[in-house]
Amino acid sequence: MSDNESYQGLDAAAPAAAAPAFGDVETRPDIVAARPGCSNPECGNAAVHPAEEGWQRLVSAVPVERQLYRLRPRESAMSYPTEADFRAAVAAVRPEHADAHSLERLRGAWTDDVAGRLADWSEQIRANLADLAEGWSGADFESFEAACGQTRELVEDLIDDVDATVASLQVTEDALYTIQGGDSGEIPYPAPQFWIDGDWHSWVSVHVRPAWWHGDCIQYTCQDAEHVVALAGGEPELATEIIDYIDERILHYIDYYASPVTIEREGLDPAKGLTVEEAKELAVADAMEHYGTLVDQSWGAYDSRHAAIDDDIAQRGADTDGEDRSVRTVRSDKDYPAAADPAYMDLAPPPMDQPTGSGAPQATEDPSLDPPAGEPPAADDEEPAGDGEPSGGLASGGASSGATGFGAVPASTTTTAPAVGTASVAATTLGAATAGAAAASTAAAPRGGGPMMGGPAGAAQGLPADDKEREPDVDLVEDGNMWGFVDEDDDPYA
Repeated sequence: MSDNESYQGLDAAAPAAAAPAFGDVETRPDIVAARPGCSNPECGNAAVHPAEEGWQRLVSAVPVERQLYRLRPRESAMSYPTEADFRAAVAAVRPEHADAHSLERLRGAWTDDVAGRLADWSEQIRANLADLAEGWSGADFESFEAACGQTRELVEDLIDDVDATVASLQVTEDALYTIQGGDSGEIPYPAPQFWIDGDWHSWVSVHVRPAWWHGDCIQYTCQDAEHVVALAGGEPELATEIIDYIDERILHYIDYYASPVTIEREGLDPAKGLTVEEAKELAVADAMEHYGTLVDQSWGAYDSRHAAIDDDIAQRGADTDGEDRSVRTVRSDKDYPAAADPAYMDLAPPPMDQPTGSGAPQATEDPSLDPPAGEPPAADDEEPAGDGEPSGGLASGGASSGATGFGAVPASTTTTAPAVGTASVAATTLGAATAGAAAASTAAAPRGGGPMMGGPAGAAQGLPADDKEREPDVDLVEDGNMWGFVDEDDDPYA
């Protein structure tokens, strides 16, 4: 490599124009069109709740571990999803083994698996170079010493970049944690949509449609009026009062027009009198005059609460996107040692996979007046699969960047989060840059030296393969045929 070629630092991973954000919100037009709506053509409830996409952006970010049962819907004077629907919605928009994709896990991987493994390289090179100086001098040693000095500077500068990247990840992690409710874990949740089939005073049914609902809306008759009003965050007593009022007025008019004198005075047909339907019309007219303003105020309050929840979700979703795009690895230009041989370098960035959610949520249960308890199953951990590791990635100490914690949103709905650079870039580059200095560090054991030698951890430490307790101060246990010699007469392949 020529002197003017330099190491460009960790990959800054700037996002493309249509880069994916956290999670897979599954809001592409073809998916939206495929969702079955209500079969009633007059139903005013949208098949897709307007706050769904923002909520999926909000929740798909994974700032810290063990969140599944800590998150809960914030109290908002509206109904709640059931425990099962809420937990399923959170899990659906996050990658499998969500803990392994968290920024907390990623930050720890940069600290332990990258900076931690490089921390003592500089001192090892310095100490072992001093040992070599006792028996080696001349022009060749001076050239070697200069290359080792440049390598030490490269290692130290790289550790500074990693430390700055970790600090940046900490800031993003804290911000996302706050957006997702902080220590309380309370986040807004899309409130159900309501549509009345008929007038409020004499409706046929009320259609209730929770977020991520498929098919016909949940329908309630007038017998469930109090429950419907409670689901909308209103006062159930108002529905009871109106129903009782209309019933009383119907009886009043039937009673009033039972007198022939009244029928004649009002110009009604004496043979028919006042029918029940006519009495109901008169009672409803009275109810509209008496309660009309109060009902309008009640529905206005519902619309206001609904809009406030949707706005809160939209703002938090946008804030999540902003934090998502702010994630960067810190980089600075660094020169390779002049003696570095490109033949030993692999500077191609590793392939990177964006973890995504398993799909869009799907509500299956009627909304509830009781909030989810947030209690994990008694026999399980918070996230039963959360201790698993994704294939590759910093979270598992591998070379792939699959543990970035960033999922994919289709290009039609949002933009991409930057992927974070990987340990392999640092390890490969430094391994190549220090190839010439290998002799200088021979005397010192490498960090975690056993497994790095390529064999099983136990074998690398000189332990017997069968895990039997070895004798004190014995670093190698031999068996009766440690060289693997087989007599020709006993060799089945001879």
